[in-house]
Amino acid sequence: MQWDIVPEILSSLVIFIILVNSRDAKAIPSMRDKLFRFSLHYMIFCTIVNIISILSVYHFDKIPLWVNMLTNTAFFTLYPPLPVIFILYILLYVYESVPVEHMERFRLFTIILITTVLAFLIIVVLNFSTGWIFSFDAEGNYIRGPLNQLSLVIAVFQIGVALVAIWLERKYLDRMFFKVILWMPPLSFAIIVLQMLFPTIVLTGTAMMVAMLSVYLNFQTRRISIDDLTQFPNRDSFIVHIDQLKRHNRKAVVLLVSLDDFKFVNDTYGQKRGNLMLRAVAQGLQDLASHGQTYRYGGDEFAIISNGKHGQNLAESVRNRFGESWYVEGVSTRLRASMALLDLPFRPDPSIDPLNLLDHAIRTAKNRGKEQLVYCDSMLLRTIRRKNQLSERLLQAIEQETLSVDYQPIFSFSNKRMEMAEALLRWEDPQLGKVSPVEFIPLAEELGVIDELGRWVLEQTCAMLDEMRAGGIPIPSISVNFSGLQFSDPHVLKGIMDILDRYRIPTQTINIELTESSLIGTSFNEALALMNKLISNGLRLHLDDFGTGYSNLSRMVNLPFHCIKLDKSLLWSAKKNEKMLKFVDSIIKIVGEMGFRFIVEGVETEDQVVYLKQITCDLVQGYYFSPPLPKEQFITYINAQKNLK
Repeated sequence: MQWDIVPEILSSLVIFIILVNSRDAKAIPSMRDKLFRFSLHYMIFCTIVNIISILSVYHFDKIPLWVNMLTNTAFFTLYPPLPVIFILYILLYVYESVPVEHMERFRLFTIILITTVLAFLIIVVLNFSTGWIFSFDAEGNYIRGPLNQLSLVIAVFQIGVALVAIWLERKYLDRMFFKVILWMPPLSFAIIVLQMLFPTIVLTGTAMMVAMLSVYLNFQTRRISIDDLTQFPNRDSFIVHIDQLKRHNRKAVVLLVSLDDFKFVNDTYGQKRGNLMLRAVAQGLQDLASHGQTYRYGGDEFAIISNGKHGQNLAESVRNRFGESWYVEGVSTRLRASMALLDLPFRPDPSIDPLNLLDHAIRTAKNRGKEQLVYCDSMLLRTIRRKNQLSERLLQAIEQETLSVDYQPIFSFSNKRMEMAEALLRWEDPQLGKVSPVEFIPLAEELGVIDELGRWVLEQTCAMLDEMRAGGIPIPSISVNFSGLQFSDPHVLKGIMDILDRYRIPTQTINIELTESSLIGTSFNEALALMNKLISNGLRLHLDDFGTGYSNLSRMVNLPFHCIKLDKSLLWSAKKNEKMLKFVDSIIKIVGEMGFRFIVEGVETEDQVVYLKQITCDLVQGYYFSPPLPKEQFITYINAQKNLK
């Protein structure tokens, strides 16, 4: 008997090419990935065995009968498990997306599939005495037995079992899966029928090759997204892995690593070395996570998912590594990183989104300063729930009129008379009570409503000044805080002027108060150009929170601020630290000599007042002199000041 083995040879070449290209860059393979690669190796081996068995039949006159019997038995033994391996791969893909309790179905279908293989293998063993599958006559010719094509019938049955399994879980699967998977059974059936109609053409490997090629192109290459720069899995892959861990309630340790001030590296060493540094960090983290997988989570952020029992010391190992230098192209530098650590499953609330926990934790770490580690625990969960509650209420605050503006006087320290005031946004919610600006101002920025709140504060302030003027009360200068988001708005000047014009408020009455952190991310020239536009329209600019980490004298000198406000934390620290006392004294003197007016805020005690008397202090603000006053009380206070004159 003569067979055409060309399709088998071509199929094996295609499978070999898939095998060479199927390894994901720096990604630890899952069980399904391992099964896919195993099936490729197994199929190549089966194809080789098939070709050897066919060649041995061709040359029966030169090859002993027992060799022919052995090679053909090996073929019928090895091929039946191959469709099952492929089907199990598909079922693993299916059951990654279904509820964990449905895994019992997966086990049942696996048992059915394996049983069919074992049943056929029993027939293969019996073939030595029965010849049900094949035999050789006295002259060595190959004789097909009555059950020669039983393996094809079993393959059809196995495909039917897979279709039933997929149908039962259809509501959990996406369209792409069905689009790919539904054409595979008809094609497989067609190849099987062709094999039955043309038994001399060997198409066994062709059927599996077509199936494997489809899986590789549609599932394996889409299974994981690789970050181009680091060649590690990216955020999308991380989300998929986290989702699987959560769905199946598996134990794992997740560490989110965010580099602190990495922009400095790019600015100092250039973009190219910065990119190489990111690659080095990714590889360094993977070296530490020998039982885990590193992901490029964002621009300068990385994530590690590690086996639960191996991940407990991971954060400490990473922290120690960042205590050492990083070397790239002859350049050595120290990097700092903030971290968030999450144990899965999350016991306080297994239903919560792990990404929400990690993102909130890493923001908390950043807000606390550099190189901080925040654990995702029940306390963090309470913070998130509080934040969600605040978010919902804050979005309704303006409409429900639960916001108000208080005004805190700012005094001349020499004569204790008010020279100006600061408008301070207040929020008292009927459900939550009084909410500190420390809580809701950053939240408003995150929600994207800070611009609306800022305009509302300016409008309320101008409306009050208009009311005071109508009542014959002199209108004071008022400082209004602007956030970085407001300042970066290209229409900020028009928005301010529209409100001032509507209430006919002189521009020199309003001071725009900025923190230097609000200028971070804006180029110096852009910031200077906008500030000059504001000043040319008569507005004055105040620098708030000076000395809180961003401020530097060179930037302050070159930006056109009228007034500098010392952050209250420095004054409070000065009481406990002799060096800080001298520092504050020096700062006030330097600022005064450069022609700026200087405000010391947070003055609350007699000791602080005594200290300020010892140095040259211009303006003061704080509860010692006056708390923030509601609108009516503030108007009354200004009126009383007028009468005193």
